[in-house]
Formats: sequence, structure tokens, C-alpha cells
Amino acid sequence: MLWSRGLQDIWRCFFRKNISGKRRRVMPEKLMNRNLKALEKRFPGICEIMDEKKEELLQKESMHITEETAFTEEQILVAEKDGRRLYLAGRRNPKAHAENQISVLGKIVPNAPVFVMGMGNIHYLEKLIEESDDSVIILIYEPLFSVFYKQLKRIDFEEIFGKRTVSLVVEGINEEGLESVVGTMLQGDKVPLMKYFILPNYVELCREQVNRFLDIMIEKSKRYYVDLGTKMFFSPYQAENFYHNIKHLPTGYKAFQLFRTIPADVPAFVVAAGPSLNKNIKELKRAKNKSFIIAVDTAVKPLLQEGIKPDMFATLDGIKPLELVEMEQAKKIPLLTLVTAADAIMDYHTGKKFFFDEGYEYVRKLFEMNGKTLEGFPVGGSVATLAFSLACYLGFRTIIFVGQDLAYTNNRSHADGTFHAQMLEEDTEDFMKVPGNYEEEVPTLTNLNDYRKWFEEYIEWWKEGHEVTFINATEGGAKIEGTELMTLAEVIDQECGKEVDISSCIDGMEPVFNEKEQEKIWDYLYDTPKQVHEIVSLAREGKKLYHQLDKLCKKGNMDKRAYLKILKRVKRNRKKIEDNPNYQLLSESMTKAEQIIRSGQYLRRETIEEEGIELARQGKKYMELLEEYARIMEEYTRKIFDFQDKGSAGSDGARLRSSLGQTE
Repeated sequence: MLWSRGLQDIWRCFFRKNISGKRRRVMPEKLMNRNLKALEKRFPGICEIMDEKKEELLQKESMHITEETAFTEEQILVAEKDGRRLYLAGRRNPKAHAENQISVLGKIVPNAPVFVMGMGNIHYLEKLIEESDDSVIILIYEPLFSVFYKQLKRIDFEEIFGKRTVSLVVEGINEEGLESVVGTMLQGDKVPLMKYFILPNYVELCREQVNRFLDIMIEKSKRYYVDLGTKMFFSPYQAENFYHNIKHLPTGYKAFQLFRTIPADVPAFVVAAGPSLNKNIKELKRAKNKSFIIAVDTAVKPLLQEGIKPDMFATLDGIKPLELVEMEQAKKIPLLTLVTAADAIMDYHTGKKFFFDEGYEYVRKLFEMNGKTLEGFPVGGSVATLAFSLACYLGFRTIIFVGQDLAYTNNRSHADGTFHAQMLEEDTEDFMKVPGNYEEEVPTLTNLNDYRKWFEEYIEWWKEGHEVTFINATEGGAKIEGTELMTLAEVIDQECGKEVDISSCIDGMEPVFNEKEQEKIWDYLYDTPKQVHEIVSLAREGKKLYHQLDKLCKKGNMDKRAYLKILKRVKRNRKKIEDNPNYQLLSESMTKAEQIIRSGQYLRRETIEEEGIELARQGKKYMELLEEYARIMEEYTRKIFDFQDKGSAGSDGARLRSSLGQTE
């Protein structure tokens, strides 16, 4: 039995909160019965499982959970095992550790997934709920049945969680569902939003379960980094590309404007540049004007050289060489792209550019100021997965893969005419092998295999809610489960019977912003260097606050009121930084800073002073890095957005637009 059953009812652990916010005193056995009834109502049979396994699990853990009175007169839990006594909450002030740990997490944004390991100190959950809104999804994993069983008699789940979306996994009862729940919570682009923490002393008490918990999160997070592809791998280019390319957004289009603009009653061909494209590329001529053809950037040249002009092409990577698409015929082909795509390709291309929500607050701000929204969809990590995802969201009922080898078919990486006129064979002896479409096994790389798995998972998920047929007409390469195998000639004969003029459909579209709205955006862009400088100033202010905190905590007889006052100022400073729309671009490049925040997270701190000293250590290093990154970004944005003719007529935005060559 799992305490989660798919997307619709995976979050059924809902409880009601006392309006007063005060904890009601209830006798332990009565409280336990009430909690069990609540669980049984949502998960029929759970009480029977607990009755069956309780003694076995308690004996297996060989752990005695007792209560002790803290200095604040609150009862806290103590775990006794193998002659050791480990406190699950601070003896001096059980709330202080929780408040500090939650503050280190930083801003918990709406819809963020939050993973909590341990229920030993309920103040962590209270503080977490206090610092986040109702849209935040929480997973509590309790690896110690002894602690969970004890808390059934101490915690009113109704009161703590209210109507929050909470999933509960308990070792020995439903731990087989942990991986599934984590995977569901990290679907789409939720990974960068997630927060997690492990309660004190759990590493000491159950190191094996802690490692498994972290391994699961790492494994499920990999899917996101596959989704980001080279965007994250080449992070130094990300901010530069973003600020360079943002000038294309005011006159750009939303990808979702294509929905119902392009007829969905014709097939969609997603053309990649795998080596098997050599076999059937000429056949695609027959599909032109009888389908929607979207190609990856690497396939553009081979297609144009065969006289096949795709209806659209997609580009994703931040450092794709311009040479891949450098043909006059490619300039005006509609482009599905990211703001962080390679700037050379973006500048070379002069046609309609279609954008989607990548999760950047800066971009969302541009839409919000004009009363608009920018929709998004799963990216998938490669340019082919991006193109495929768009085809799904545009409502096509037949989607066909072409050139989607996801393998080194005939020991080649790409089709001829991509990176070289004729691609050379490579040594694939040490490559991993996967099942092929027409061969028993084909050689491939780990990243290509990850994309293959992504396609399979996406296809399975999409089919659950849509009537759609997926056909693999690659005629080679790795097998993609969920697709039907056909030759391209067979597919075209079967599916391409209706004439359609995709070009005229797209030609008639208007940019998402009108002229007045575009002017507002240009004015906003002009202020970007000033906005970035605000982060520099706030980072300097933050350093001073952490120095004050460090100095205070190293004094004897620390002033608790002064301590709390500094923490409030730190929190306000951090909020101002995180609310700056440019901060996100900085933070995504600051992997060193993330390591600083995480370092020492699970070390035990016996006193508030020790906790404060560690918080100050992390904070000072973080702010130093933030200031350095922000100064570099400020200098770059001044080069991009500043212009020489400050005294010319017109608004700041108009002069900026002129200086960047974006004339009306």
C-alpha cells in the first residue's frame, strides 16, 4: 500500500487547523486514535498494517524514544540507542534551531516542493508552514518508525498541517512509495524551486536511510538537468545570452499563440539530425504542405540543401555555433527558442521568434506589467525534446519522429551535412548499448539514453490524457517505447492526405505586445544595470549584518533580543535580494554559493551561539560571492543596455531600442 496514488490523489494527507492557532491539549491515547482515524479515512487499511508491523519495527530499530524537559519547559524527544542519547530538538530553545534552519533555506516560492526528513522536532514543520503559502507541497519522510509512533500521541496532525498539501512516508509502512512521490513532486521545472532539510541527529541515527533519501532526490533531480541540457552546463554563457537576447522579446511571439493558429488535423514531423536522417531525408519533400514540420537547428542545413524548408525550427543550447544554420534561406524560418539561446543565432535570425516560460522572474515581469502571461511546457533537455513537447501542446494527434536516433547508428553521431559534409565513423566499442529499432543493440551515450527515457516517460504521461499516435520513422537508432515503427514513406502515404499552408498561418500572426507595451518594456530594460547594482549594494549590507551576527555570538552572555533583531534584518535583506528580478540569473550560476549554504548543514550545534556563528560563516561567504557575481553582471549589463547619446530625443527605452538596432 502506498500513501500516494497518482497525480490526482497523491496528496490526500489533509488536516484542519485550530482557528486560534493554539495547540489543544488532548490525552495521548485519544490523540493517537484521532490521528489514526484521519489516516485510515484517507488510506483504508493503514491501521491494520501498522498493527501488524508495529512490534516488528520497534524491535528492529531497538530504539527507546523518551521525553525530556528543555530549558523552555517544553517537552522534547530524546533517542536512546546503543548506549547513546541523542536529542531530536535543542535543549536550550527547541524553536531556535528550526528558525535558523528555515532562514538558511532562503525564500520558499509558491508551488515549491519541500522535502523534510524527520518528525523529531515539530517546530521545523510549524516554521516551514509559517514561511510558505498554501501552494507549497511538503513531503515528510520519517525513517524512524519509533519516532513516528511516539509523535502519533503528541502531535495533532489536523492542527499542524491545516489544509496544506502534505505527503507522509514512514519507513517500514509505506517507504516503497518514497521514490514515486519524490519523482512526482520534481516533475516539470520544480527542481530549482525545491528545498530540503534533514532534522538534527538523523544522520547519526539512520545514516543508511539518509543516504538513500539524498540519492533518490539526486536521481530524480537529474531529469531536470537533462531538461535544461547545455543551458545549465554552460552556465557562464547563460546570463550573457539572456541580457543580449532580451531585446528580441518586445517584438517576439508566445509559443502558445501557435495553438489553434496551426491546424492540428494534419500530422506533425519532429525532425532531428541523427545519422539515420541520411536514409530518408528526401522523402520529407512529399510531406511539405501536408503536415507541420519542425526541425532541430542541426537539421536545418541538411533539409535546406535538399530543398525542404521546415515550417519552424528550434534552438536551445547557449553555445550552438552559428554555422549550423548559416544559410540565407534559414534567416526567416519561424524559430522556437529560449532567451538564453546562443546570441549569434538569435541575431542572425530575422524571422518570427517564439518564446515560452523558462521560469525567469525577469521575463515574467515584462509580461505582468502589460497584463499578460507567458505559458510554459516541459523542455526535455535537448532541442529535439523541446520541438517534440511543442508538437504535443499544439494538439497534434499524430506525431512522427524522423532522424531521432538517440544512438550512434553506423558509428556516426549525426547526419551528413550537419557539422561536416560527410560525418566520420567513431569508435563506439566502449559505448553503452541499448535496444535498437531494427538492430538488437545500438551504441549510445549516457545523455542520449537519458533523452530516450525522457521521451518514453513523456509519451506514457501524454497518452493518459490525450488521444494521440506516436510514430517512429527514424529507420534506425534506439528503440523508444510507446511509438509505432514505420518507414517514413509508409507514414507519408498513410497520414499526409490533406493540403495545408502553415506559412500563411504563421505569417498572419501579430507580436504578443503592441507598440505601447513594447515601449514600456524598453523603458524597463533601460533600468536593468541600476537593478543589478541594487544587488551589489544589498550584498554589501548583508556582509555587514553577518559580521555583526558573528561578533554578537562570540560574546559571552549573548543578548537574545539583539540576536533576534539581527536575524530579522538578515531576513529582510535576503528578501530584498531575492525579490530583485535579476537575482535568479545570478543564483543559477552560483554553484559555489549553493555549496556554501549546504556545507555544515547537518553538523550538530549544541547552542544558539554555535548556530549563529555557523549561520554567519555561511552568510559572509555567500554575500562575498554574490557581490562579486553581481558586479560582473552589472558591468556586462551596462555594456548591453547603456548608450552614448544620452541627450537624444525620446524616452530612455526608445533611445535604447535605437542603440541596439531594434528599429520599428
